[in-house]
Amino acid sequence: MQKLLGLLLLGGILGLTSCETTKEISFNQDGSGLMVTTTDMSSLLGIAKMAGKEMNMNKEEGDKSIDTTILLTTMVDSIPDLTNEEKELVKNGKLGLNINMAEEKLITKLEFPFSNGGQISKLEQLSAKVMQDAMKKKVEEGGEGTPSIPDDEMPKGTMDDYFIITYKKGLVEKKHNPEKYATVSDDKSMQALKEMGGQGMPMNTIIIFNFPNPVKKATGKNIILSADKKKVTITNSIDDFFDDVSKLEFKIEY
Repeated sequence: MQKLLGLLLLGGILGLTSCETTKEISFNQDGSGLMVTTTDMSSLLGIAKMAGKEMNMNKEEGDKSIDTTILLTTMVDSIPDLTNEEKELVKNGKLGLNINMAEEKLITKLEFPFSNGGQISKLEQLSAKVMQDAMKKKVEEGGEGTPSIPDDEMPKGTMDDYFIITYKKGLVEKKHNPEKYATVSDDKSMQALKEMGGQGMPMNTIIIFNFPNPVKKATGKNIILSADKKKVTITNSIDDFFDDVSKLEFKIEY
């Protein structure tokens, strides 16, 4: 199972298939809150099962499941290049991993509390680093026969790197950075995602904001506002990023 898990997560890191990511950010009245990022990579399981057959993995090993939660305080010191401030933010989080081969389920869930909106952008950046480090370690635990991940093949950054995201009292805003976006053709990771989208392997992102008060004003091409105006849902795809980046922009006042 460990070797199979290694192959499974390797595929997730390198973006070999489609997935859906839901990021839900909930604010309290005092500005604190919780950010939960859930990634569904269940479509990877077909690849994993095929790999298991090629490795002559027996049925009992292939049918094992994992449902665990890792408190990040136990691994924060092993994540490279974190400042003391970043370690303080990360150690309060937890990472859930749910893999069930029989039910074809592969879901990761990363939770981070925050004390103010100013911490959210930093936590979003650290989320990618935490996930990549955790997955790489799982792959390396796979033992002999499990492919390793060269550092130069690890994804560098995320789509959010191409945006200016503002979180402050009463305002959440996301707008693309024209100068940065002009360099996207040089980003190997983003170009790989573009190629996946062109091959019919979608990568979708859903952002959900839960506010303590009704939204006063919300603008954006893909925004859906709940009846009580306290919940905003924004859905985008990798195709939107390349075809019309303005679809990923929004401004919410609450």
